[in-house]
Amino acid sequence: MALEEKREKRPPVTPMMIEEEAALRNGSRGLPPGPWAEAAGPRPRTTERHIAVHKRLVLGFAVSILALLAVTMIAVLLSVRFEECGAAADGPPRAGGNGSLSGAARQPPGAEQPPGQSEEEARGGEAAEEEEEEEEEEWQRRRELPPWARPRLPRHLRPLHYNLMLSAFMENFTFSGEVNVQLEVRNASRYIVLHAHRMHIEAVRVAEDKLAGGVRVARTFFYPQTQVFVVVLNRSLEVQRSYNLKIIYNALIENELLGFFRSSYVLHGERRFLGVTQFSPTHARKAFPCFDEPIYKATFKISIRHQATYLSLSNMPVETSVFEEDGWVTDHFSQTPLMSTYYLAWAVCNFTYRETVTKSGVVDCSSGDLKTWTVHMADATGEGCLGRSVPSPEAGPVMSPECLKAPVVNQNHSAEV
Repeated sequence: MALEEKREKRPPVTPMMIEEEAALRNGSRGLPPGPWAEAAGPRPRTTERHIAVHKRLVLGFAVSILALLAVTMIAVLLSVRFEECGAAADGPPRAGGNGSLSGAARQPPGAEQPPGQSEEEARGGEAAEEEEEEEEEEWQRRRELPPWARPRLPRHLRPLHYNLMLSAFMENFTFSGEVNVQLEVRNASRYIVLHAHRMHIEAVRVAEDKLAGGVRVARTFFYPQTQVFVVVLNRSLEVQRSYNLKIIYNALIENELLGFFRSSYVLHGERRFLGVTQFSPTHARKAFPCFDEPIYKATFKISIRHQATYLSLSNMPVETSVFEEDGWVTDHFSQTPLMSTYYLAWAVCNFTYRETVTKSGVVDCSSGDLKTWTVHMADATGEGCLGRSVPSPEAGPVMSPECLKAPVVNQNHSAEV
């Protein structure tokens, strides 16, 4: 009975109500059919798909960043490795004061030691490397260039005298030398910095004088950027004291017109060689370790050992000649006056000399050149015969075939062509 009453109370279903219900089912939110109903209808739900796409994009971006970082790290490591290889290929391993190798040339701990190198020497080399790193850090903290990195030599030392002994081997165009430099200390320092270029240093020794003991050398190294050789001592040199620096070395007689170089000429169909020097302006450092700046003036005493088939010349006359049984001769020259390194000169050749003699037998010195050393040009074939000179009362200009356009300088230092 109650159900029937409720049904009777329900309003009748009209066609409009049927259309509205159908519209609601179709998603037109109860609006009558038409363009407004279509515009207001619900769009497809794509939120989940958009989230998935965004996740993929973020993941791809993160992977790209990680790949870029990995490539950058690999490039940095490779560049560091290439720099190490380049530094190792630039020159021979640097030797410390005790003769052990330093830096990359030294074997890592635990590796087999090469013949003749003890574990103590290897440990000494490691200690020298650590000291070098500490010194570099100290100079960086001071915000100063170390003495060997500056364009000019430090002023705490002054050379007084060079005693240079050379042995020239013309068969393979090499020479060995021993230089003893007497040094005056102006300011206390534990560094000895002097020029040396394109040579191999075999031994270094520093002593206060001939009677006192030596000053221990901590390590030595070349600095090619400024063409210097650095001796690091265990203690500072005392001011107003005189020390002796001894360096044993060897080098090539170069095939260029600088330093101690070789030349050649043809005599009677035979090619002959000679070795001469050209130190001006800054090439004495290629022939012997020295303070190769004009401000450093000193005296020089030269000795040259050569085969008996050659003769040697230098700035000063020969004092004595010592003949050896094996066919070698050592010429000892007189001491030079006070002069810069670029005035020093020597030659190893088989030249003869010509000089002007008056009718009474007196050597004519009015022209300034006492003797002109040259091969007999009537029998020799060369590209030229103007000479390279040395300021001396004895040697005069040395006539080298390569010196066609070089000026001739007499003992009064005046240039002539």
